Amino acid sequence: MGYQCYEDIKTQAVAWRAALAAVDSLAEDLAAFFAERPSELLFAACGSPYYLGLANAALWRERLNLRTTVVPSSEIMLFRDTVLPPMGRPILFTASRSGETTETVRAAEAFAERFPDRTLLVGCRPESKLHQLADMAIVVPEGNEDIIPQTRSFGSMYLAAQYLVALLADDVELADALRRLPDWLPALFDRWEPVIRRTAEAGWSSAVFLGGGPLYGVAVEATLKLTEMSLSPAISYHTLEVRHGPRSIIDEETLVVGLGSQRGASHEREVMAEMAEETPHVLVLTPESGWNLGETATEIPLGNRVPEHALGLLYLPLLQLLAYHRALHKGVNPDESRNLTSYIELELPDQG
Repeated sequence: MGYQCYEDIKTQAVAWRAALAAVDSLAEDLAAFFAERPSELLFAACGSPYYLGLANAALWRERLNLRTTVVPSSEIMLFRDTVLPPMGRPILFTASRSGETTETVRAAEAFAERFPDRTLLVGCRPESKLHQLADMAIVVPEGNEDIIPQTRSFGSMYLAAQYLVALLADDVELADALRRLPDWLPALFDRWEPVIRRTAEAGWSSAVFLGGGPLYGVAVEATLKLTEMSLSPAISYHTLEVRHGPRSIIDEETLVVGLGSQRGASHEREVMAEMAEETPHVLVLTPESGWNLGETATEIPLGNRVPEHALGLLYLPLLQLLAYHRALHKGVNPDESRNLTSYIELELPDQG
């Protein structure tokens, strides 16, 4: 039986190219939207798009020098005065595949009451509720999926958000690297999918994902993908934080997946070497080879070909494939996440 999520993962280069084109087509309007420097960037979303915010936050801070806050949309919906700035000229940046999720719609409405004309959306469905609320919208219909797990939608929205910052910051190196990524996906799949599949079919029962800095949000998203697609227990931490308690749950039946960065590589390598002493199931995605974690660990060196902020987009499809192949190994339908819907629509009283 063929599964739609596998097709979505393997063909997402099309959606990635569309995301780049969507940002390029709006480049002047987006520059004008940011012409008045925001006092703060507030990112709010739910589920995978929330993790997209976590993945992008480091880039917004470093390249645009913006104070950035990332929260689940429900925090604004339920506790707006603890989250919304009391003054200034912030921008609300939100992401949503459906554009219909109640918490995010309500968050955008609450923000607009206090700060009109300052909401930016990246999404996949035109004419959605959020599209109508947004003052500026980057919409990538090619990223939309008809199943619950977000794979190509997450990747295309993530890429669009990264590329936007590269253009706003005039970061030519990062922009050029992001433009090349869709062309690299076929070779990435050909080379590493067999390795990912062997890892997915190994004898572990739970997983821990580790990533820091610009890769933490990708680690959290990978945790969600494995959980919802294969019904496997999984959790994520900042890489060095695993020593501060979480290491106690790691044993020989735990898969530990490390997302290697460039700046943190020396410390991350030490952590993963320690993890390899605890479990034979260690998978490390690295920007360059040579981590030498022992015979039982599996290293996937992607080559030091891209800036650090583009690494997460290279790692992402392989992590999605890990979840997919684990689902098949367990006899789980990866298209139908148990107890979940494609978006959450709540019946709420009107808010005054």
